[in-house]
Amino acid sequence: MAHAAGDISGTLIRTCSNQLNGAAYGDAVLNDLRSAKFPSPRTGGFKIASVEQVWLALPSYCLIKGTIQPASPGGIDPAVKAPDYRVPDINYQVYIPSQWNGKFVQLGGGGFAWSADVVAADLQANQQFSPSVQGPALSNYAVVLSDAGAGDSSKAFDPQFVRPGKQLGDVPRQEAVKNFGQDAIKKSLDVGLYLVKKLTGTTPTDTYFVGISTGGRQALKAIANWPDAYDGVIAGAPPVDETNLLKALEVPAVVNDWVVNWNSSAAMLTSLFGQDVSAQTLSDALGATSRHLANVAIESGANYDGYNRLLDALAPVWNVKPGDLGDFFDAAASQKRAGKKGKKIIIYQGTSDFLVPCTQAGKFVSQLTRKATAGEIKDSVRTYFIEDYSHGFYNTNSLLKRIGLSAMQLNWNAVSDLDRWVHDDNAGAGAPSLARNASGAIPANQALSAWGCLAAD
Repeated sequence: MAHAAGDISGTLIRTCSNQLNGAAYGDAVLNDLRSAKFPSPRTGGFKIASVEQVWLALPSYCLIKGTIQPASPGGIDPAVKAPDYRVPDINYQVYIPSQWNGKFVQLGGGGFAWSADVVAADLQANQQFSPSVQGPALSNYAVVLSDAGAGDSSKAFDPQFVRPGKQLGDVPRQEAVKNFGQDAIKKSLDVGLYLVKKLTGTTPTDTYFVGISTGGRQALKAIANWPDAYDGVIAGAPPVDETNLLKALEVPAVVNDWVVNWNSSAAMLTSLFGQDVSAQTLSDALGATSRHLANVAIESGANYDGYNRLLDALAPVWNVKPGDLGDFFDAAASQKRAGKKGKKIIIYQGTSDFLVPCTQAGKFVSQLTRKATAGEIKDSVRTYFIEDYSHGFYNTNSLLKRIGLSAMQLNWNAVSDLDRWVHDDNAGAGAPSLARNASGAIPANQALSAWGCLAAD
């Protein structure tokens, strides 16, 4: 069975030890996890800050928390103007259950990184960053989650990790900027895989990435940059063109936390109750991000159009284009020719998303069909466009249409679907509630346009 779990409690009793607290490892221990063709970014080593053994939960588990140090010597980034600035550590958590199915999931972050734990109240349930029934579904997987170096993102849309450089071109080269855009993905994966093998003595048989919002973008970035490292990904509401989304915002002249928090809440409540969110409300809600990046551009020596120029410079680090997935399709085809398991992509998007426009996912999958062959798409990609689904929740329209459907409930075990499909090309497709295209096939442009998910060129 795809999800059969083995009892490794005896192993964890020996290895999940408080003696690991404070342990530090050099970057070289990760070398075995680095592909020559798609190399991992270097770290400054990593540390274990705490080890928690929870034997009364079902299943019992080991939870490790720690930090990944920057590769910049002493954390001093030469691409940052301020001499007293230090590159922030990447915070990570690794969860290993005693009833383990031998598989590994990397969770993506939400907001501008991460604001929740892998385990809360002894339940492995990370609803914000994965389809809402994934908590129980992931309980038998080993899991890693990191904050991408952005720290506590409870003040969402306030990316203080982007700093002024000596020149505008320095900014996208900053380690913290690259960590948020892409590098922290593989750094965290490598550390997670190393610790799972250290504590279980076993290398996971399958590796997946699951995320929504920023986590959805991270999922696609993961397979674009390191296609050999993942067997499959689930990307929810991915802001694949994040810099263009920020460009579309009107930067308020004055932004403060009260304005940002009030308008962020107003935007979510408006969407929850089935109403369209105005461009101005969204602009105000994201204004702190826009204003901060504008200031970074100015302090890095740009002129009046520096905001757009800075976002253009960040685009290769932050954004994902359909053509970037070519190496993943090549790896998938090569693996199948060798008679091995498949490599799969699942993308889902709400048609009434107030934050990441449905047009981003629609344009991405439409262009993907031009970049990949029909066989590659059929064999490796499923997409779902979900009626009345916003940014991680259904609005009230859907609750009236479907009795028993809660605001956060997709009624869909996406990880189980992904896992079955990776191991069986003919596995049937599940689907989220109210999916417009329950088959998972990429819709035609005419359908995407009708759903408001494809803008006119």
